[in-house]
Amino acid sequence: QRRVHGIFNNLRMNAFYGIGLVTALLYWICIDATFLKMYFFIFVAYILLTQLGTYSKYNNKRKKCNIAAWNPPNSSAVFVSFEWDTTRAQEFLEKKRAESNLPVTLTHFVGLAASRALANQPDLNGRLSFGNYIPKDTLGISFLVSLDNGKDLGACTVEKIDEKSIEEICQELTSTSKKIRSHTDKQHAQRTGALGFIPTFILEPIMFIMGYITSNLGISLPMLGFKKYPFGTCVITSVGMLGYEHVFVPLPPYTNVPLLITVGGTKRKPIAVGDEVKIRDVINVTLTLDHRYTDGARAMEVYRKFVDGLHDPESCVKSAREQEIKSPAQIQAA
Repeated sequence: QRRVHGIFNNLRMNAFYGIGLVTALLYWICIDATFLKMYFFIFVAYILLTQLGTYSKYNNKRKKCNIAAWNPPNSSAVFVSFEWDTTRAQEFLEKKRAESNLPVTLTHFVGLAASRALANQPDLNGRLSFGNYIPKDTLGISFLVSLDNGKDLGACTVEKIDEKSIEEICQELTSTSKKIRSHTDKQHAQRTGALGFIPTFILEPIMFIMGYITSNLGISLPMLGFKKYPFGTCVITSVGMLGYEHVFVPLPPYTNVPLLITVGGTKRKPIAVGDEVKIRDVINVTLTLDHRYTDGARAMEVYRKFVDGLHDPESCVKSAREQEIKSPAQIQAA
C-alpha cells in the first residue's frame, strides 16, 4: 500500500513535467520540427555554458565526479551526530547576558561556532551552477523560526556572520524573528503569500526554479521578496523546543545549501570528565552534509573546528576579521 501511494505521489508531482513533454512531442510530430531545433539549440548552449563556467582551481576531477555522481540532496546527504557538553557554553552565555543585557541563547552560540568553522573554507562555502562548483564571496547562515505554533516556518539569514559577534547575531535574529512571527515582515509575506493557493504539482517546479535562480545563480528577485542566497551556506534548526532530543533532518532541496545543523533538546546524563564521572547538561547535535560539495576529509576540518568551538567558547569570540582570516572574496582573489 505504501509503495502504491508513493508511485501515485510521484506521478502527481511530475504531472507538470509530463504534460509539457507530451504536448511538445505532439507538436513536433503533428506540425513541424521547431521543437526539435529549439531543444538542440538549448542543449548545445547548456553544454557550452558548463564548459565556459568551469573553475579549474576548485573543479578538480574529484569535485566534478561528486557533482555528476550525486543527485540533489534526496540522495547525497551525509549525517554526523555527536553529544555536546554545554557546561562551558552556558557559563559563557551567562557572562555575555550580564555584560550586554541581551537574550543570547545556545542557538546563537551554535551559529557563532559554525561561522568560525566555515570561515576560510571555500570548498564548502559555495554554490553549484551549470554543473560546476563556484565559491561564494560572503558567508551567510540562516536560522529557522517556528510560526503559528509550528504551522509555518520562517528563515532569518545573517549575512557576513563570520565578521559578527554573538551580540550582533542575537540582535539581528531577535529583530527579524519578531517581524516574521508578528507577520510584519514584508519579504516573508511576499515569498509565502500565494503558497496556499498553488497546486503542489505546480509548486514543485516553482520552488525548483526560484531556488536555482536565487541560490545557484546568485540572482536576487526583489519583486518576489527573494534575495540572492536566501538560506546562505548553512541552515540551523533547533528542535529541542518541540520535545526532540535527537533528530536527523534532511536537506530541503530548494535551500541549495551544503550543510544543515540540528540542535536537539537538553538532557542530564553522566559523562566522563577527565578521570571522573559527572552529571552534565548534554545536547545532541546533528550535521547533515551534501556530499556533492566536498569530501569527508575536507569536511572533517570544518567538523573538528566546529566541535572545538562549541567546547571552547572563548575561541569563537574573535570574528574572522579580528583573527585575520581571509574573507571568501580575498580567498578567491588569491
